[in-house]
Amino acid sequence: MFLLVATSAFAEEQDKPQARSVSPDGKWEFRGGAAGEQEDFVIAKAGSDETSLVLSEEEYADGLAEALGRAPGYANIVWAPDSKRFAFNLQPGKAYQTAQFYQLDGDTWRKLDSLESNTATFAPLERSMAKQKKKLKLPREDSGWPIMTSWQVRKWIDSSTALLYARKVKTVEIGDETEAVSVSFFFTLKFDPAGNWKVTRTFEVPEKGVGGLNAEERKEINRIENEDRELRSK
Repeated sequence: MFLLVATSAFAEEQDKPQARSVSPDGKWEFRGGAAGEQEDFVIAKAGSDETSLVLSEEEYADGLAEALGRAPGYANIVWAPDSKRFAFNLQPGKAYQTAQFYQLDGDTWRKLDSLESNTATFAPLERSMAKQKKKLKLPREDSGWPIMTSWQVRKWIDSSTALLYARKVKTVEIGDETEAVSVSFFFTLKFDPAGNWKVTRTFEVPEKGVGGLNAEERKEINRIENEDRELRSK
């Protein structure tokens, strides 16, 4: 009887989704959904089967589960130091990575304004990409391979300040040559107590070197370059 109970308990523990990330205060977990609901990822109270927030594939194009299966490195949680906010980095499409912000109000997680809702994040990339195209003497509506746009929250500088890295790439044909047109930026986002955010610093990453980048940005660009090298070596 003891063996049967122990085996059953072990099986239940094995069936329970494992935490992929735990909040700094240890109270919250980011993990897969319950058995039969593996397409969902959830925020739950640590050590509990109670789900507080479902990060459902229905919210995102192409299917979240499929995207996670293709590139799990682009689906993660970045917690604020006080565990009151987090950024959910994900890849909802083959050529698109983005981030969603959530804030804890009492005992409830609330989704905040998206990056797509603010021209302060998109406009600088569009302007810089237009300059690159002009430099290469490309027509405004040039043909080419689909643009890759990536938004990734790299870290929380403090409980109300997040560092966002954005990159946009398009591969075009120039004569017989293939040219990659790319731009990248760091954005510093500041959140108020209500969860509203604004961009307090915008800086374009130089093509070479780290001139003009602040200390936090320099650390992250080095990490990004190391991550890119590791991916290329696989």
